[in-house]
Formats: sequence, C-alpha cells, structure tokens
Amino acid sequence: MARPKRWYDPNAATALRVIPRAEQEESWSIVKWRHPRVSPGLAECLVYPLSDGPGLGLLVFLPPIMWILSLPVYDVISYLSPMTRGDWALGLLILPVMLPMLFSFAMTFGYALLFLGHVLVASSLGENDHPRWPEWHPSDIAEGVARWFWAGLLGVAVGGGPLALYWFYRGDMGVLDWIVLIGLLALTGGYAQMALAASLLHDNIIAANPVTVFVAIGRIGWDYLRPCLVAALVLVMTGMAVWAMLYKMPTMWVEGVAIWALWVFVFYAAMVVLRMVGLTYHAHAMDLHWFRRRPRWASSRRDGRIYANS
Repeated sequence: MARPKRWYDPNAATALRVIPRAEQEESWSIVKWRHPRVSPGLAECLVYPLSDGPGLGLLVFLPPIMWILSLPVYDVISYLSPMTRGDWALGLLILPVMLPMLFSFAMTFGYALLFLGHVLVASSLGENDHPRWPEWHPSDIAEGVARWFWAGLLGVAVGGGPLALYWFYRGDMGVLDWIVLIGLLALTGGYAQMALAASLLHDNIIAANPVTVFVAIGRIGWDYLRPCLVAALVLVMTGMAVWAMLYKMPTMWVEGVAIWALWVFVFYAAMVVLRMVGLTYHAHAMDLHWFRRRPRWASSRRDGRIYANS
C-alpha cells in the first residue's frame, strides 16, 4: 500500500468554507468598511468629517491650538501691513520673538497635513472609517509637509501663472470674471490634488510628475470635474475669509472668533475635498493601477485604535 503524501489532509474538505457573494454583500461589517466603486456624492463627503472620532477630534482640538498660535501672527501682519506701510524695521525687530511661535505653528499645522494625507489614502482604499491620528514624529511631519508643498508648487506652476495674469490685467472683477477665476482655480487645484494623490499613494514624490498626473486625469475623465470644482470653491471661500480678517474686521474680538472659525472651516473643507478625491480614485482604481497595498507610512483603523501610539 502506498504511503500518503505529507501534504495530504483527510479533513481539508471541512476546514474551508466558501461564503456566497450575496451573503458577503449583506454583511454589515463589509458594507460599513468598504465604499462601493462608484463616484462619490457631495452629501456623503460633507458628512464624512463628522462621522467618526478622529475627524471630530481634529475639528475640536486643533482649531483652538492653531488659534492660539496664529492670533499674534495675524495681529502683527494686520498692524504692520508690509505691502502698504513698509514697516520692515519693526518687523525684523519682532521676528526673533516670533520664531518659536512660528516653529510651533509649522509643526502643528504639519501634523494636521499628515493626518489629512492619511484621510486621502484611506479614502483611496475605499475605507469608510477615518484613519488613526498619526504619531508625533518630526521626521514624518516634515516628510508630509514636503509632499504637500511639492504638490502645491506643481499646481501653482500649472495654473497659477494664468490665474495671476488674469487677475492683474482685469482689475475690477465682474460675475463673468469670477466664473473664469473659479475655472482657473479648478485647474490649479485639480492638478495639485492629483499630484498630491500620486505622491502619497506611490509613496514617492517623483510620482507627482506631469506625465503621471495628466494620464491619471485623462483616465478618470469627467468624474474628476466635481472634486476640482469643490476644491476651487473652497480656495475662493478661504481666500475671501483671509482677506476679510486682514482688512474688514471691526473689533479685535470679532477677529479672534473669525480666526477660530476659519481654522474649523479649513480642516473641515480639507477633509471633504480629500475624501472626494480619494473616493474618485477608488472608483477608477482598476483603470489607474497605481498601488496594490497601503503605503508604509499610512495608518488604518482595523484594530479599533484612534491614536497610532495608544
């Protein structure tokens, strides 16, 4: 009698269970965890920042910190008005005192950008849960800020030139001018968003090159128009809010409340825009084939933790 092979297992037939697709689709955990591969709607993206703990924590805890760090800087800028008064001597005198606060501001804002990058990756993977808050590592924060800076620089290089020329030569802005302005901002923001996504998802800043970005936008097609328009609208609203706080605030107390509200809006709008960009990529991931697994620096909520170091 022949000896049975070593890999032979007479009970193997009962060790595996095939779950039908219909049963998988009805599973609450699967529906909760994964977003279907369809283009996202505006309503679901607007609800996303308020649907889980990390996003709510970002809106509750970071705006007061950013308010404390940015209020003195805003007052100095508003008082000196370097573009009109030219009080550079007083500005240079105050600069050494402001450097520690500026460093704290940059690190805190960089941490927020790092978390927003995690939001983009999680949304690109189709995850409905928010990512965890990342650990506080200066090197990770610096790397995240570099990715955002590079993507923004490329976006300004593509759409910023036509935008600046149009603004300079038009002078007084009418309704049609604002429509053209939003269109140019959509071009700028659209390229910057895709460059940021390429840099984060490929885990390589070189991936944010024009060839990769334009090919990806072409493959997505008209579905990419909605994230571009939403990002352009957010940029217009943020720019108008900053201008109003610099030149139109009647009292110091109103300015203080406005700066706090601005930071809440900035973080909320950033999560909405990045959620829409990520889900748009998720809907067309089979056409792009950018990455097959989560980047090494990104976090997940599958273990239930809200903070990465808890």
